[in-house]
Amino acid sequence: MKKLSMLALTISLLGASTAFAHHSFQAEYDQSKPLTLAGKITKVLNDNPHGWIYLDAKNAQGRIVNWALEIPAPNVLRRNGYDRSIFETLVASGEEVTVTAYSAKDGSKHAWAGGLTRADGGTVITLGGIPPQGGGRGGPRGPQ
Repeated sequence: MKKLSMLALTISLLGASTAFAHHSFQAEYDQSKPLTLAGKITKVLNDNPHGWIYLDAKNAQGRIVNWALEIPAPNVLRRNGYDRSIFETLVASGEEVTVTAYSAKDGSKHAWAGGLTRADGGTVITLGGIPPQGGGRGGPRGPQ
């Protein structure tokens, strides 16, 4: 019985840690500061609850800055028609891409990626933008 109780406690703590890791778009990102970043993808993490694209882009002084761009969970990307192989191809090819994003409120070099366009102009990923104002959940797909 004691082992069963410990197992139940462990499972509940794991579930709670996932819930605490989730954050509000409006709390972390600034809708009034959209970005357009052009550069090469250096790494992609397809994690839950959100994945990450790492992009080397030049700043205003011409220096390379590595941006961490948050993306939806892998299941959301799959529902939108994209899979891991697209990202792997972009990383391996070194192709320059353009990413539309929303800057972090804390001024760090991370943002929420709203869309990614390949060098030939063909959109690879459309994440659907940002959630509606006021923390509502409807509208176009945004952070989930």
